Amino acid sequence: MKPPAVVQKLPLEKISKINDGIALRSNAIFATMGFFWFCLIFSLIPLKYPATMPFVQYASSGVLQLVALPLLGVGTVLAARSSDRLAKEQHDAVMETVATLHAMMTELHQMHTELATRVTNALADEEAID
Repeated sequence: MKPPAVVQKLPLEKISKINDGIALRSNAIFATMGFFWFCLIFSLIPLKYPATMPFVQYASSGVLQLVALPLLGVGTVLAARSSDRLAKEQHDAVMETVATLHAMMTELHQMHTELATRVTNALADEEAID
């Protein structure tokens, strides 16, 4: 089943990039100590001005929990993508190095075996001559 024509005409890749940018920027703002201190001070305003309590409650439960928390989640997932990619690249590089070292060790073992055989044969030939 095809999506409606209106949806097909949307630049979904561009919208996705914009969404990712918003989530990453929001994560960079919300996941800071500065934002923590702002929220702490904001939550203390009703102590001095009790009439502001409904607004503070609305802002904290409505805006912060319904908007900021999902943005933090998405931003964290997006930020983890680059870490995951880097970890995969490092893993692949290590595994390539291990494979190279394994091949070198196999070659070295073969050379050692050949050398030991030659030495044994040379000693046997020398004993045969004596």
